[in-house]
Amino acid sequence: MPRGLGEVLARAAGAAGAGGGSAAGCLAPDVQAWLASPAQGLSAKIESAAGAEAATMALARLAPSDLEVVATVDSDGSCWAELTRRRDGVAETCVLGMTYGPDGQVSRLVWLRVPLVPARVLDPSEGAPEARPILEGYFADLMASRFREAAAHFGVDSLYSHPPYAGGTERVLYEGREALWRGFETERGPSPVEQIITGLWQRRDRVFIEGVIEGIPNGGTFFATAQIGAGGEIARYVAFYSATRIPA
Repeated sequence: MPRGLGEVLARAAGAAGAGGGSAAGCLAPDVQAWLASPAQGLSAKIESAAGAEAATMALARLAPSDLEVVATVDSDGSCWAELTRRRDGVAETCVLGMTYGPDGQVSRLVWLRVPLVPARVLDPSEGAPEARPILEGYFADLMASRFREAAAHFGVDSLYSHPPYAGGTERVLYEGREALWRGFETERGPSPVEQIITGLWQRRDRVFIEGVIEGIPNGGTFFATAQIGAGGEIARYVAFYSATRIPA
């Protein structure tokens, strides 16, 4: 398991022995943590906690949780994980991002939450192409209001989950390329929003991205977890948004 992941999950789960102090010492004393509100699926609000003690207490408020690690992508400098979280009969898809400082401790932690979005089952033996040009092509078409072309980057039976569009009160969930194209046309429509990818992490078909929103006043930070099929189509895309710009 990637560095620090087990300790952070133990704190959020409320595991025995996780009480007291920071999350088993994996958090840097000056760690900055950002945790989505329970209404993250609809709201762009996020809680900030500065320092190991405050971050540990924020994680503890997620307990008790039944957590399942769905996928991880890690490097020397960071770890990203998709989790399924269950509590009181409610299931969520969560994304946890951890950035490591020079000493190997977690210097930044991001925990995002939305209602459960099932994963797509892809054949790992088929591999997956590089995700960055696929996602950048999708964003370019979307920003130019080329909605049919934007939807063409997705698989025929893709799954797409997104925060409510302007004026909406429900989280967007489109199943299939045709539904996605119609949703772009009728629910999203043209927008001045510009999505700029600032970080991308990939292992086989699993991808995590972070970026900033430009083109509107006080644009925030967006995140996504995605699955890329062997043919280069996006099989699943789950988006998260924080109206507060989160420092990299």
